[in-house]
Amino acid sequence: MVEYRSHILLISKPYGITSSKFTNLVKKILKARKAGHTGTLDPIATGLMVIALNNATKFIQFINTDRKEYVIRIIFGKETDTDDIGGNVLRYSDKIPEISEIESALKKFIGKFEQEAPAFSAKKINGVPFYELARKRKAVPKRKFEVEIYGIEVINYENGNLDLRVSCSKGTYMRSLARDIGKACGSAATLGAIARTKIGNFSVKDATTLTKLKKGESRGFVEIGNAIFYPSLVLKNPRNFLNGIDLETNFVKVFDENGKFLGMGRVKEGKIHPEKVLNEDLR
Repeated sequence: MVEYRSHILLISKPYGITSSKFTNLVKKILKARKAGHTGTLDPIATGLMVIALNNATKFIQFINTDRKEYVIRIIFGKETDTDDIGGNVLRYSDKIPEISEIESALKKFIGKFEQEAPAFSAKKINGVPFYELARKRKAVPKRKFEVEIYGIEVINYENGNLDLRVSCSKGTYMRSLARDIGKACGSAATLGAIARTKIGNFSVKDATTLTKLKKGESRGFVEIGNAIFYPSLVLKNPRNFLNGIDLETNFVKVFDENGKFLGMGRVKEGKIHPEKVLNEDLR
């Protein structure tokens, strides 16, 4: 049986459940003391989630989530208040663009640009999430945030349904992208389906599922030290980690001579000091 206390779990979230409920379900199945995820997926979204377990939750901030990949379906012909298929229709359009028009429009979304967040999103104003205002039918501010799309690949286009693979920066909304592509094509569009396929260096191909997890399979588990991509430091005496070490660098992963992950160190005045320690009994 895998020792879960210092691991993250790569797992594919099914349709129709919130990220927090899904994380709590994983926590219950594994009988973990604590669990936390590195990034939210909407209930309609499926695909990769990275869940930290027990002591590994202390290191979520060091896990690279800057780059993500999604496979999405955009449905032309209508626009909704949530920017996805589950919302109320705001307007219809009879125009279903040709693939040549779509390919031309997609070029406008490559690179850095200002994207307007959906009304139903976790973005906040004065500490209040947009979605809370939207649910109460209160005015939601039009706020734009800089995002970056590294690449868009057309997978299929048929009967007004456009399937895309999108590689983008953290914080890019696929619902907003669907809405804006519709407008750029002189039509209306909404997000019909979404699956997250990559987070940083992790792929859904390496993830497990709830069914496999319940069976006790070990697929998807990654030791937290191997999930953090910083320079490594190996110590013969782990207690030296707590006393400070002379070395010029930024964050480093700290291991003992047997390859056991001890924690993350930060440079302060030319020394490495413990930023996060995996096991408190080291003290």
